[in-house]
Amino acid sequence: MEMRTGEAGLHIIKSFEGCRLTAYKCPAGVWTIGYGHTLGVKEGQRITQAQADGLLVEDIRKYEKKVNKYYDRYAWRQNEFDALVSFAFNVGSIDQLSANGTRSKKAIGEKIILYNKAGGKELAGLTKRRKEEQKLFLASASGGNTAQNKIPASSNKKRPVLKKGSVGAAVKELQQRLNGKGYALETDGVFGNRTLRCVKEFQAAKKLAADGIVGEKTWNMLV
Repeated sequence: MEMRTGEAGLHIIKSFEGCRLTAYKCPAGVWTIGYGHTLGVKEGQRITQAQADGLLVEDIRKYEKKVNKYYDRYAWRQNEFDALVSFAFNVGSIDQLSANGTRSKKAIGEKIILYNKAGGKELAGLTKRRKEEQKLFLASASGGNTAQNKIPASSNKKRPVLKKGSVGAAVKELQQRLNGKGYALETDGVFGNRTLRCVKEFQAAKKLAADGIVGEKTWNMLV
């Protein structure tokens, strides 16, 4: 099974990585932009926030794969997966944390907090991040496998244009389909701020206009 990072995981990564919309040189002398994106970045380059969000979604794919490779062993819930993708994005992988898949989930949750050092010294920023990841990992969360996230079978019907403030069954289907792409939304049928953010992130990742309006092109990418 291939899981995708939900809103909770993206939030942790964004809050601790920080975002810069103008290209800058990192300490290693590499041109960087957005949330640490380096591929093809040039001096003087500028991007929008939506573009930065889209680049982040692309960049975390390789870390999602590093967590997904243990799915058969652990059957991650969405909250566990999100926490570990944030961890891998920062550390590089979860191989050591999971002892290559030999540790229990309980042990993984307990040991996340221990990875808060650099050069043998504890860092306040890393400690804070590890606490947030541990809190998310241990949270009671609705995973992508629950009955409420089951996607309706009818996929060929013409769907309405949705935007912030929309309500009803179509919004609930939208939320379910976003959850199927790795986002973590309550399927309440209300197009609020959280749904709007997820829609914009999804649109940016798919190279669509990240306007938060769900029209035919966005629906086609979701089904």
